[in-house]
Amino acid sequence: PPPPPHSAWPLPTMHITQLNRECLLHLFSFLDKDSRKSLARTCPQLQDVFEDPALWPLLHFRSLTELKKDNFLLSPALRSLSICWYSSRVQVCSIEDWLKSAFQRSICSRHESLVNDFLFQVCDR
Repeated sequence: PPPPPHSAWPLPTMHITQLNRECLLHLFSFLDKDSRKSLARTCPQLQDVFEDPALWPLLHFRSLTELKKDNFLLSPALRSLSICWYSSRVQVCSIEDWLKSAFQRSICSRHESLVNDFLFQVCDR
């Protein structure tokens, strides 16, 4: 006789928090920083996984606003750090300070301060 249809077989269900820590770390590793933080907010157990230093060996920031977010963790496990941004509105990276407008100088100053503060945090850890 043919096997019964799938609907006749009750499939066991499992909540994500029933997975062991290694599996949860592996799943988190596939998510970007924002998605990790969103998932971590769902329960204390997943927040604990989010805060595991092993999850954070690589950090890549594509904008300076990401440095201000709480969607990443600085830890001793950090092995690679990349901070890159490009603003089409204010193209100032290769312009000498004396050639920049006051607006461009103020933008550069804020960016430099933000990056420096972040790098001091990295060094402290």
